[in-house]
Amino acid sequence: MKDPIDQLKGIVKGTGKIDSVYGGFEVKVLKPKSFPWHQVINQLIKIGQKVWVEKREENIYIISEPNIQ
Repeated sequence: MKDPIDQLKGIVKGTGKIDSVYGGFEVKVLKPKSFPWHQVINQLIKIGQKVWVEKREENIYIISEPNIQ
């Protein structure tokens, strides 16, 4: 099975930057028009993450954390 961060990097390619943060991920969207929004969010949910989107200065980020219930 492929590492989750490698899977995300394969989806995002050059349209974003991915960092692993405290059991979740921080995805900085670099090219919003070509960014694979649906695929990234779907993949994060599929691996058991809670997901939200926020704007920091001029950049959009997809943030996730483990969905612990």
